[in-house]
Amino acid sequence: MLTRRSFLHSSLAVSAWLGIGRCICAAAEPNPSRVESMVKAYFAAYEVPGLSLAYGRDGRIEFAQAYGLANRHDHQQVTPQSLFRIASLSKPFTSVAIFTLVEAGKLRTSDRVFGPSGILKNFALRKHADWLQAVTVEHLLTHTSGGWSNKEHDPMFHGADRDRMVFIQQTLDSYSLEAAPGKRYAYSNFGYFLLGRVIEQISGVPYGEYVRQQVLAPLGITDMQLARKKAVPGEVHYYGQGRDDPYGVPVELHDANGGWIATPTDLVHFALGVFSAPDGASTPALLKPETLRQMTQASEANPEYACGWSVSPDGDCTHSGGFDGTASFLVHRHDGLAWAVVVNTRRAHSEMEKDLHQLSWDIARTL
Repeated sequence: MLTRRSFLHSSLAVSAWLGIGRCICAAAEPNPSRVESMVKAYFAAYEVPGLSLAYGRDGRIEFAQAYGLANRHDHQQVTPQSLFRIASLSKPFTSVAIFTLVEAGKLRTSDRVFGPSGILKNFALRKHADWLQAVTVEHLLTHTSGGWSNKEHDPMFHGADRDRMVFIQQTLDSYSLEAAPGKRYAYSNFGYFLLGRVIEQISGVPYGEYVRQQVLAPLGITDMQLARKKAVPGEVHYYGQGRDDPYGVPVELHDANGGWIATPTDLVHFALGVFSAPDGASTPALLKPETLRQMTQASEANPEYACGWSVSPDGDCTHSGGFDGTASFLVHRHDGLAWAVVVNTRRAHSEMEKDLHQLSWDIARTL
């Protein structure tokens, strides 16, 4: 992990000017030179092309800034409007979408996913049928379904068929559950992929469209969209390190578990809209207080993870995301401050993502 001294040395080692996109600031703007120095140090430590961040509270953005390059080839600078893949930061959006269905009375988190009475009942259960029939929506939300972890053999990166229904059946046939549902935490991209299919089955609307209609539109978020293999207008270019291949990631398959592209201001507006307090916040809360309590209640298997959010004893709700070529981080702090940061590269097996989190917290302390 970078120490304060190594950050300083890295900052001094940066000889080229760090391109800065147009700043969106309110009265709580931090010291720009101090923030720029911290960002420069991070760039130098991890060969980062571009970074974008935003901070806000009470329904408004207080500080949004972009640094570096969206594309090295044509020296295009990142701006606060640049779109980034957010990878697993998509999971909170899927969780919130599930809870809008719960509030509408169309779904219960105790509902079974598979089997004759399940939401996705048309799949053959050839391995551990008893365990599979016990998997509930809550198990998928809390990563306690008993298998399909994101470790070496994550099915989301090893699927042989990209037809979603065929892919699910292949995964159920090929990947056995390792524990009874509810007994063990294992972070599962496939579990959140299944939640996307649950949303489609219950709502009758494609996953992406449902999220846009029921989550994004009420919060005034208009430019978020599901990623495609090729960049859309306004999206940054992604840079692998080592053997990483950002454009080899099957992003179009990873919709509900990792498929969205967004700006940090989008992410902050989302967090403020979901968690905003009813006492005077300018953005109306998307979910009712009792729903928020259910969504942020950690499971017995992991007291640090609830339904699509990492949670702390202080009441902070966070999530991170990472694919080859991108890393992201979102925080809603217990005092109402929310922030997001994204970069267009990732260095595997390093402290890069941990230090990105630390950088964002250090900047938050200047507000």
